[in-house]
Amino acid sequence: MGDNSLAMSRTRQLTAPLMLAALLTGFAPAPAARALAARAASLAFNVSLRVSATAKAGSVNLLTVAASAPATTSCTLRISARHLAKTLPSNRLGSVVWRWRASAGAPAGVWTFTATCREGSNWVASWYKAEMGFPEWSGALLGATAKGAPTASGASCDSQGVCFANDPLPVGQCTWYAVGRRPDLLSVVHGDAREWLRAARGRVPEGRRPEVGALAVFVPHSPGAPGHVAYVAAVSHGRVLLDDSDWRPTPWSPWLEVHEHWEAARSASGYIYGGPAGNGPQL
Repeated sequence: MGDNSLAMSRTRQLTAPLMLAALLTGFAPAPAARALAARAASLAFNVSLRVSATAKAGSVNLLTVAASAPATTSCTLRISARHLAKTLPSNRLGSVVWRWRASAGAPAGVWTFTATCREGSNWVASWYKAEMGFPEWSGALLGATAKGAPTASGASCDSQGVCFANDPLPVGQCTWYAVGRRPDLLSVVHGDAREWLRAARGRVPEGRRPEVGALAVFVPHSPGAPGHVAYVAAVSHGRVLLDDSDWRPTPWSPWLEVHEHWEAARSASGYIYGGPAGNGPQL
């Protein structure tokens, strides 16, 4: 897992008093229901969650989860993934940062982080779903083939040592990286990124809402521009964490290199699901 806000997620919150108010609304007179809902709303509090991971020497990954919560609450974190479940308590009230060392062989795929914070009989649970394994700032994939190391026959590698097997697209382009992450789409999509949504329509699920593992497609406004495509690594509060190549350059990540950055979810023209994204977001 690289220094990152992990590869795409979705954050949700559930508040106990508001659930109770919703259940009782159908049984109480309208004024009483409104009063109950108002009281429940006054008791509610917000919990926000941020997750990152850093590759450490010695095949160890340091996972950091930060929960922002009122100073009067007590929080517990549960981490779950394939063949993994771990609960981390907090020994202090209010906002807390958990740090957990996971082995390099930790499960791949989507992880779920659930912070449950309580204040008396009231509680709020905040979920964060993410695919682990990508750096937040450096723009390089954790576990990418080291420079000079042997690569599999037919692999294409960029200047950072990011390699994909049997990826026929031009190395370093956004389409090369996207199909490297989603090889199941190699026979579906073609041409510039701007054409990918049209190519996927009717062949694989697509839509306007993000999902971890989907491809975000950006159709340009300027005629003739190639567009852009990126892998959705995380989703949180209307934003998407994108893994891609050939994005706008930064001092630490120039053209034709792998980047990771947050963007507004609505800024994408659409999302291609399938593969790890399944049929897309579920209500």
